[in-house]
Amino acid sequence: MKPSDHPRRDFLERFGAIYEHSAWVAEAVWPQAERGALDDPAALELAMRDVVDSAPEEKKLALLRAHPELVGKAAIAGDLGAASRAEQAGAGLDQCTPEEFAAFQRLNDAYNAKFGFPFIIAVKGLYRREILQEFARRVENDPREEFHAALAQVHKIAGFRLAALAPDDGGLSRLAKDYLNLAQPRLGCEVVAVTDDFFADAARLIDPAEPVFIPGKYDNHGKWMDGWESRRKRIPGHDWLILRLGSEGRIAGFEIDTRHFTGNYPPEASIEACNSADTLPGDDQIWTTLVDVTRLNGNDRRLVLAAQDGVWTHVRLNIFPDGGVARLRVYGRVAIEWSQREAEDVIDLLAMENGGRGIVANDEHFGKVENLTAPGRGVDMGDGWETRRRRIPGHDWAVLELGTVGEIEEVIVDTAHFKGNYPDRCSVQVSYDDSGLPDGLEERSWAWPVLLPEVKLQADHVHTFREEVNKVGPVRFVRLNIFPDGGVSRLRLFGKIAP
Repeated sequence: MKPSDHPRRDFLERFGAIYEHSAWVAEAVWPQAERGALDDPAALELAMRDVVDSAPEEKKLALLRAHPELVGKAAIAGDLGAASRAEQAGAGLDQCTPEEFAAFQRLNDAYNAKFGFPFIIAVKGLYRREILQEFARRVENDPREEFHAALAQVHKIAGFRLAALAPDDGGLSRLAKDYLNLAQPRLGCEVVAVTDDFFADAARLIDPAEPVFIPGKYDNHGKWMDGWESRRKRIPGHDWLILRLGSEGRIAGFEIDTRHFTGNYPPEASIEACNSADTLPGDDQIWTTLVDVTRLNGNDRRLVLAAQDGVWTHVRLNIFPDGGVARLRVYGRVAIEWSQREAEDVIDLLAMENGGRGIVANDEHFGKVENLTAPGRGVDMGDGWETRRRRIPGHDWAVLELGTVGEIEEVIVDTAHFKGNYPDRCSVQVSYDDSGLPDGLEERSWAWPVLLPEVKLQADHVHTFREEVNKVGPVRFVRLNIFPDGGVSRLRLFGKIAP
């Protein structure tokens, strides 16, 4: 066997199952990978997507038909592939009530009869109720429309699978794009217990700002460090701390950041989680390991996936045996049981605490898009979304996702603290159905229906729009357009949960 056959074999073994039972996708991109053109995980994802999108219609149809039904015959018989089994279990589809099971069977039969392939949806981060709602909606689609919707979901599943294969590389930086950092003080997260933080206050571990190093800065305990640091351990055991999340959440992964800690970082760490109604879980609390003991490096950022799905309220970071960690980011989704909410309640469907999140913006030079969904009013200009000064034709935009599908009745655009740099005008477009992936959103979203037509804005002002809001039905994604550029502190979208 020629030496060059080994990397090809390894590549196909690693990526051949990214697209369900369709190794031809990985085979098609191998020549680019062999040249080193796909070393960037994002480039690999786009290359595989392009192969599928340029394939003949019959090959795309075969790819769709390769996917198993949700709660279908393969799941009942235990014949799902490892990836599909984990994905369906992660959404709780292996725990359906008899009523939910019957609903899935009815929808599977109706969907297959109409479209000729199984219903496909990227279930990560979704719940059974949401999946059933989407199933019932999409079975009413036009066949051509549903063909493209199913392919978009196939690409989304592939993106999740690629991310799961690369826990130690830069590809998992997409965690920060696909998920919310649940360990934010503004969401109510706090440190509730710590074994030792003699050198550096444990509360700094969840500071939203990037960690810094200040040469020559000392306090009464020694060198000042921007993070959590315990003293040198002279007895058996290890140090740990417990975070209480502001809201229950489903966790996708973590970033363990040891920047600026060099001779004083912990060589190993592990992470556990639990669900408890108590501020500080009791000694008899059962903890679940989400990250096994893993090695750390100094002055590094380590991204690791959660090994198990679940709904968690607390996270425990263990460091072995002692040392310092600059930041811990907990990436996931706010877990809300929407079925417990009253249908007539009017809520901010885009609020971070209700699961709303920023997906992508064309420019985040001065402030991140996720700030638009944050609780309260912005504390300063840095606590909003702000673009650089536009020197070319066009306008800036951002796409966000609601916490759940809803019908929007009121739009609030808050330009707090933006005075000489607020947008002159804005508009809002919406969509019920999209892949939720940043790739191609600009092209797709420009044609979305208009929720709020172009309206004038003022400096440092809370703008409330009701009469101007169009009735567009259920919404999941929104696009905020600002003309031509500038900063917005908060975007609030009040409405009711869609039935």
